[in-house]
Amino acid sequence: MAGVFVSYIVPCYNIQAYLPKCLESLHKQQIPEGDVEFVLVNDGSTDGTLAILRQFAAQDNRAVVIDQPNQGVCAARNHGLAVAKGTYVFFLDGDDWLADNASEVIFRFCRDSAPDIALFNNYKIQEGKTEGEVWIDCTRHIAPGVYPQRTYLEKTRYFPISFKLYRRAFLLDHQVGFDEQLVAGELYTFFIHALVQAQTVGISPEFVMYYLKRKGDSATTAISVERDGAVIDTLHVVNGYVQRFCPQLREKRAYLTSSFWLVTSFAVIKYVGRTRYRKEIGQLMDKVRADEDYRTLLQYFTGKGLSRSKHTLLALAIRFLPPRAAYFLIRQYYKLATRKNID
Repeated sequence: MAGVFVSYIVPCYNIQAYLPKCLESLHKQQIPEGDVEFVLVNDGSTDGTLAILRQFAAQDNRAVVIDQPNQGVCAARNHGLAVAKGTYVFFLDGDDWLADNASEVIFRFCRDSAPDIALFNNYKIQEGKTEGEVWIDCTRHIAPGVYPQRTYLEKTRYFPISFKLYRRAFLLDHQVGFDEQLVAGELYTFFIHALVQAQTVGISPEFVMYYLKRKGDSATTAISVERDGAVIDTLHVVNGYVQRFCPQLREKRAYLTSSFWLVTSFAVIKYVGRTRYRKEIGQLMDKVRADEDYRTLLQYFTGKGLSRSKHTLLALAIRFLPPRAAYFLIRQYYKLATRKNID
């Protein structure tokens, strides 16, 4: 064997019902000219998660199990990154799973070009269904290939949501890790921290992962102004990385779009399909639109030349209407867009 090529880092917290499918997909991973490893981090689970991980490690010697007190998903991923040995690392949640040939796809794409960051396509599957859908095609507006970072930033029109692959030595050299103080948008923050320092970015059209949209995901009607409003802290951290390492990125539409969508998703979008207006939603909307950085994004998307953008419609409502009216308008828009009754 030529050494570990990919380390899959899997944070696990009370997911015993979903974990077997994830572990089954890991067990199937093979690379002809290298090896893979599975760094499985139990983050203080109180169910049978740890027992399942240990049983799997006893059956597959490529698995490393870490058991730590509950510290949150960011700390679990950082712990896994510190232990990983692979040339590349891939952060996989324990309720998602890999395509059978994911490691072969990754190896073929990264073996010679060795990009600092590689983007692959993924499927999204709604819990209870068997058919998946494309989870935002990362090649929709940019051709597959490996690009210098500057060229990628010039060409891309958005940053895909899909999970990314990172060259481990690059992350360590630039001290890129998960911010353990954040409670929202930690994957996006990690990506931007890496992107602003990367030399090369790879884009592949192949699919490597299945993302499970669980029935309970973001579906709660319990609204927390403090929790969801903390996404503003995430925006500040991300803007800080950009200002320090790549100030020109703040002028790029891909960055502006992704940052706007991040905040707006936590402040509004996650609720429009599940609940009517509540005073807590108004408080949340008031909190985020009082922030200077978010106001800058609202101003951008209500500017000239973007009148047909979905983001412009959202920004116009949030910027100029009272919260109740803005929320009602956005709900009606999503009802029409999805053609479903979401009451």
